[in-house]
Amino acid sequence: MTLVFMSSVDEQKFPDRGFESPEYVEDDEYSDFVQTYESVLQRRVSRWEKYFSTLPPKKSARFKRFCRKGIPDHIRPTVWMHLSGAYERMEANPDAYQIAVSKAPPTHIWNVILADVPRTFPENKHFQDPDGPSSKLVSLKRVLSAFAVHFPKIGYCQGMNYIAAVLLLVLDCPPNEREVKAFWLLDALINHILPKYYSSDMLAVRVDCMVFNQLLKDKIPTVHKIIMNSGITCTLLATKWFICLFADVLPIETTIRVFDCLFYEGDKVLFRVCLSLVRLHYKDLIQCNEFPILITAFRNMCKDKQTLYCHQFIESMFRSHGSLPKSKIAKLRSQFTQQIENDTGDPE
Repeated sequence: MTLVFMSSVDEQKFPDRGFESPEYVEDDEYSDFVQTYESVLQRRVSRWEKYFSTLPPKKSARFKRFCRKGIPDHIRPTVWMHLSGAYERMEANPDAYQIAVSKAPPTHIWNVILADVPRTFPENKHFQDPDGPSSKLVSLKRVLSAFAVHFPKIGYCQGMNYIAAVLLLVLDCPPNEREVKAFWLLDALINHILPKYYSSDMLAVRVDCMVFNQLLKDKIPTVHKIIMNSGITCTLLATKWFICLFADVLPIETTIRVFDCLFYEGDKVLFRVCLSLVRLHYKDLIQCNEFPILITAFRNMCKDKQTLYCHQFIESMFRSHGSLPKSKIAKLRSQFTQQIENDTGDPE
């Protein structure tokens, strides 16, 4: 498959995702971010055009580095579809989405979807008026319903709505095609890239919160000690992060850049995001000495100037925490899974 690149860097404008400028930075700061990031986008297009002209490219150190530095917006859907295996599964099951979307999920699941969809990015113009010309509300409802029908053992869990919404915002194609691709990308994330976050006992989420706690103890012990002394667990602080893949936590461009890395490198990227959030806000966190102050600090640190500047944030993820091999993550997951099972009995 040949990739088509925009020939003029002048066309690489900051993408309009449908959000207003954020309230947590001044207008002039946000304008500075937009201007700065546009220059990054222009540079990345020219680099991708130079080195990659066809898909799927072979995985390589250069390809991984380029994904970390950001996939150009107009080819991002294509790259995501190939990196994740979604394209192959879509081609192998051409009628699966249409069959699933024509059926209704169980009533109790459908009712939760109906409740969650209007609460998904209500500040975004694409998720406000269901009858609006650019509305993605109906598509979001259809994708989540189809997923629940096609994968009944998972059904629907809160958090999926934000992930699917981000996918729909990135996929720039006609509604029917957009829904199909969002469905298969959601499948790629939930069934092939992530652990079983969306099981009824949420065991994998609890385990990964414990893994984050251990990594925090190893790499940023001062903050870890403050958290422990406050009587708070990383499960309380980070469950939402893992469940929604930061989609309802970080600024939208930062979330999308995290997804670029997630589709290439897998779920260990999520731990780097967690550690970067803590390290970038280290000075603020070490001043927290009470439970409510720490909770507020963790909530506020996800959307500020340091997380808004997505290019710098992603750089910090891979620069500041040393090696994080998959073997270590796997060992910690096994250890904490066993610990939970010993404490509560076999979750099965």
